[in-house]
Amino acid sequence: MFAKIPETKMHWIRWGLAIGWLLLIFSMFYDPISAFLTEPYQFFGPKMAHSCYEFQGKCLPLSPYPLGPRIFWGMVVPTAIIILVLFGHEAWRRICPLSFFSQLPRALGWQRKRLVKENSWLSRNHLYLQWGLLFLGLNVRLLLVNSDRLLLGIFLSFTILSAITVGFLYGGKSWCHYFCPMAPVQMIYSEPSGILTSEAHTAPPMSITQSMCRKVDSQGQKKSACVACQSPCMDIDAENGYWSKINQSDRKLLYYGYLGLAIGFYVYFGLYSGNWQFLSGGVWNETNQLATLFSPGFYISGHAIPIPKIVAVPLTLLFFSGATYVIGMRLQKAYKRYNKRFKRPLSLEQVHHRLFTLFTFVSFNCLFFLGVRPTLGWIPFNGQNIITWAAILMSGLWLVKAWQRRYEQYTKERDSHLLRRQLGKLSIDCSAFLEGRSLEDLNADELYALAKVLPGFTHQSRLQVYTGTLKEAIAQRRVSYQSSLKVFQSLRQELGINENEHWRSLDQLCQDYPELFVPHLGQISDAELTIRRPIKETFSNPELTMQRPLDVKNGQSLSVLGKGNRKQLPKGSRDTEKTIQRPFSKKK
Repeated sequence: MFAKIPETKMHWIRWGLAIGWLLLIFSMFYDPISAFLTEPYQFFGPKMAHSCYEFQGKCLPLSPYPLGPRIFWGMVVPTAIIILVLFGHEAWRRICPLSFFSQLPRALGWQRKRLVKENSWLSRNHLYLQWGLLFLGLNVRLLLVNSDRLLLGIFLSFTILSAITVGFLYGGKSWCHYFCPMAPVQMIYSEPSGILTSEAHTAPPMSITQSMCRKVDSQGQKKSACVACQSPCMDIDAENGYWSKINQSDRKLLYYGYLGLAIGFYVYFGLYSGNWQFLSGGVWNETNQLATLFSPGFYISGHAIPIPKIVAVPLTLLFFSGATYVIGMRLQKAYKRYNKRFKRPLSLEQVHHRLFTLFTFVSFNCLFFLGVRPTLGWIPFNGQNIITWAAILMSGLWLVKAWQRRYEQYTKERDSHLLRRQLGKLSIDCSAFLEGRSLEDLNADELYALAKVLPGFTHQSRLQVYTGTLKEAIAQRRVSYQSSLKVFQSLRQELGINENEHWRSLDQLCQDYPELFVPHLGQISDAELTIRRPIKETFSNPELTMQRPLDVKNGQSLSVLGKGNRKQLPKGSRDTEKTIQRPFSKKK
């Protein structure tokens, strides 16, 4: 949906949102107006004069306060999460102010060409880093910046400067992919897709999909600006990124632990104040959080617990996030045992996906009913009910859509569109076997069946179709050289293609179309890149490889050498020598 909005319009939308955010931050330092709206009988104020809120056994007066923190934490942040659930990753990534600020160095021509290398520590552990930054950010909010305008303004300004700095040091959307502390939240609420997310895996060849980096040339035409800063890229195909990494341990920490963070964050307000209605108004009057760091951090059953707030906050978040992580891991083991015992045809990916979906659904509703619903007192009662039922309906629709999604379904949809285009290129008349239908009318199962039984569709034809599918997928950055074996496993099974034929097809593509692989090379290494794969043999040699050099001269073109075949690549490649190590078959 959002992917089809012209980049020129999105450019102005981003500018508008960025300016609005800067004005909101400015209000943290100077705001002589909005406090009027929180006076008694006003829009955001109490319904009677001399009102107070309960805090650790005392009734503190509800004095007027500027609205900046309440607008940011109580309106902007929940709206962003609603956008993620409803419209998906592609909408938020194209309008996110932090993403916009991180791209300012590129727009000014200051951005360095450095990319995060695929096998680097940051590439392997960036989700742990972002999770740690999110945990740190929640602690900072509870301890310092939730209602203290000055500290919140400094905190948001520092975040913007961090995004700009990373955007200067690294190419592409490295801030969004590797550093942004909100990225884990974005992933949770937008994967595998939002309710109205467009389907990137069924898009025509060379399409600019979802939130893929794009630019407008001098003729006003939209073009890709992708520099392969991450593969697979969530901006190109968010669902592909979700399924390709769903079995990794960092995803379990993300989905299982985040639920505890959400619960612990809002429960702490009650544990700290001794008042479970503290979010209704009192929380925004605590304007000097710095002075409370070493005051009692818990007030339970009318008694202050002598644990400083600076210690109580991280303890609470650690306890709740650790508890939900343990619950998630145990549910995962129980689900696997149930699946095995009753011989349920669920793959490991499907088990993880359903648990992730369930935890995300619970997280969203905890966020709404614990954090958002108590702050809606300024809205008429009927309006509160409408918002509540809308949230329930939206989360329910998302749950139904996500729960039914399967990895096998995704791969079939993706491969069927690629397969359909490759079948159309063959010199075989398919119309005689389709009873008046065209290839476009066939669903995924019918296409695979046709490919198996079509007269004249020999094994060589299947191999030709498979090679063409590989070429198209790599050209669109949907797969990399390394991941293609796993990604196209189901298609190989349907077409009867073995692993050796897969690697031979890739080797041939490297010789005939080396430019397809250059972006991946630029990402992985500055000096020497090797792509290794094992060879199954009966002797002990663990891995045999054959080197084909990629020669790069100063300012000269890049070439691939192999079997006497040399093809020129575009200029501007890196001034280093790179090699792709590919295996060769050796019989005993």
